[in-house]
Amino acid sequence: MDADLVRYLAAVRADPHYAPYLPDHALPAGPILIVGQHAAFATHPRPATPIAVFPGGASTTTVIGYPVMALVRVEHATAVITVGNDGTTSTRWEHALFPGLPTGISWHLHPAELDATGRWVLGAGRWSAGGRQAVLPRSVTAQVPGAPCVVALHDHDPHSGRRWSS
Repeated sequence: MDADLVRYLAAVRADPHYAPYLPDHALPAGPILIVGQHAAFATHPRPATPIAVFPGGASTTTVIGYPVMALVRVEHATAVITVGNDGTTSTRWEHALFPGLPTGISWHLHPAELDATGRWVLGAGRWSAGGRQAVLPRSVTAQVPGAPCVVALHDHDPHSGRRWSS
């Protein structure tokens, strides 16, 4: 593996909140490679959304053997559309409008894959937190100001029960 990419390997650990409920096969198997990041506004980004690749970018030949993920930052908000008496509309964004909806900023790692053109994008599928966390290396937190040191891994498909391992 390229020496530049080793800087972006993150250690995986069981999330202390879910550790008692995890089956043995869900325990960490090894490090994961973080290839880049994406910042989203209002909602989680869709699959196939392009990723801003970190310097020393990864290619298919350099990541064999490691699950590949992207750091995702989501600033949650809800659109409030107001219709005026004259029929015109205006939109504003509220960050804490409805109880029970996410508010503020959340961070997680999302599966990444190469698209047909060879660029890194967010992986296809409906991924959710699966009871594991990643301890981000200093090189990642330096590339993404404000990123926490530990983030949830969205590596679990709640419908099929399978884990991301590509």
